[in-house]
Amino acid sequence: MTVVRPHPTICAGLEKNGLDCLGGSIEDEEAEEQHLTVEYAKQCANALRASSHAVVYTGAGVSTSTGISDYRGPNGVWTCLATGRIPDDSFDVTAAQPSYTHMCIKKLIDTGLVKFCTSTNLDGLHLKSGLTPLDNLAELHGNMWVERCTRCRKETQRPFPIRRTATRMTGRWCTCGGSYMDSGIDFGQPLPMKHLGAAEQQARSSDFALVFGTSMRVNPAASLPLSGPGVAEDGPEGVAPAQLCIVNMMSTPYDDRCLVRSYSKCDEFCFHLMNELGLEPDLPPPSRLFSAFQMKKRAQKHMPEYNGAYVGSAVKEQDMAIALSRTEAEIVAQLAGLSEEERKDGS
Repeated sequence: MTVVRPHPTICAGLEKNGLDCLGGSIEDEEAEEQHLTVEYAKQCANALRASSHAVVYTGAGVSTSTGISDYRGPNGVWTCLATGRIPDDSFDVTAAQPSYTHMCIKKLIDTGLVKFCTSTNLDGLHLKSGLTPLDNLAELHGNMWVERCTRCRKETQRPFPIRRTATRMTGRWCTCGGSYMDSGIDFGQPLPMKHLGAAEQQARSSDFALVFGTSMRVNPAASLPLSGPGVAEDGPEGVAPAQLCIVNMMSTPYDDRCLVRSYSKCDEFCFHLMNELGLEPDLPPPSRLFSAFQMKKRAQKHMPEYNGAYVGSAVKEQDMAIALSRTEAEIVAQLAGLSEEERKDGS
């Protein structure tokens, strides 16, 4: 039982799977000279000032500076699999804090230069930065702090990371009577309609799109930035540059359509963008979310006493899953103001 993560099965012998996910080949990253990044950031700043409804789109590249792996980079999950390496899965994603880019996006939204953010990341770092899902944020591939009702599709944010079980169910129930499941989206699954609808509505209203840290290869998210009539100019592709800025160190299918194209790290580009706009991003707000490590520490009181007897890892993992479920129930009941007796009675 693991925390929901945007990773495929991690084991040896998956070279073909990794290549398939990469589209058949491994690409190299490109890095432009700093003076070009400064110039591109200036052009982006001018476009933001001239726009009336700018929308930001983010992918895995906005989170790599926090320690979270991407997919297509040199040490990305798919790249590791394609080259016969087992990706390092030891980093506690749930303990990560928003990057400089996350906080710059929050500042751009606070100042009104950007109206909305659409993300394909599950890491919840936009949430930790202070953005509000379905208000100024659409999360197309889910959020590891959010569970979704299978009946009414209601979403509930929890102060602990949602663990992925074999059935995908969390063991908690919605007020409508439906069961909650993790909100992560795997390949082939439909996107959450509320988030997709919000993203599409914002895209249709946008007149400038700023894309951070994504190769724009996975639809429907990849097509959203250019779906707004104010972004994509009329006429054949490549004739008029779209009101689009892409910041990514790998190529995308839309590179020849961009008004601005920067092959730089997101944090570096945002640093020069903030300088040009005369803005300073805030520090991440204090988080009230428990990391996976913190939850396991809290759950220790519910673990059985083994009294020195040998216990296999599978049994320990099962015992920890039960202990975590009890700990989660205690936190939910505490937040709901329920007594321990009421919680045990299922009230």
